[in-house]
Order: sequence, then structure tokens, then C-alpha cells
Amino acid sequence: MRPKPPPGTVLARLDDLPDPGARASGWEGGAVVLIRRGAIVTAFTNLCPHAGLPLCLPDGRGLLHKGETLVCPVHGASFDVTSGDCTGGPAAGDHLIAVPVELVGSEIRAL
Repeated sequence: MRPKPPPGTVLARLDDLPDPGARASGWEGGAVVLIRRGAIVTAFTNLCPHAGLPLCLPDGRGLLHKGETLVCPVHGASFDVTSGDCTGGPAAGDHLIAVPVELVGSEIRAL
């Protein structure tokens, strides 16, 4: 599995993401979690560094707390949506792997 999508890969449309909100997006070889706050979208590999399991629920939704923290549904580890740094829970000292993205029109694409 590739940790990051190839550059130019369309991961989603901006309108597909709740605001604020998070959801999983996959491509051949992997998955990311996309996090939207207004027109700002950040992305990380969809894998909790502590549990080694997806950060999103089976239906693809991510759990955001106050629009600022992504919460792992398995063990409750929390991660800052801007930096990916662990802010609480069993993944202390860990961080998420950032996936650079850009907004082109209404498409969210990997860089």
C-alpha cells in the first residue's frame, strides 16, 4: 500500500465534504482522510499511528471534535487537524503522515 497518492490524483470534490468535517477517500493503493474547514482542506494517511487501524468509521466519516481535532474511533487518540500532532490519548508523541493537497476548481487533488 502506498502511503501517499500519486500527484494529480483527484481525491474528492469540495462539496462532498461537510464543513467542518472529515471523511475517507481512497485510490488504488491506499486511503487518506480529508478534513475540511471552510475552503481549507488538509489530508493525512487514513491510519492511526497507535492502533494501526483506519481513522474513519466504516462508512467513511471522520470524527471531529470542535472542528479542530480528529479522533480515532478505535482508541480515542486525538490529532490536531492542521499539524497532525497527537493532542491526547494513547498515541502521545506520535503524529499523522501529512498528504499535501490542493484545491483546483472544486476538486481536491494530491500534490
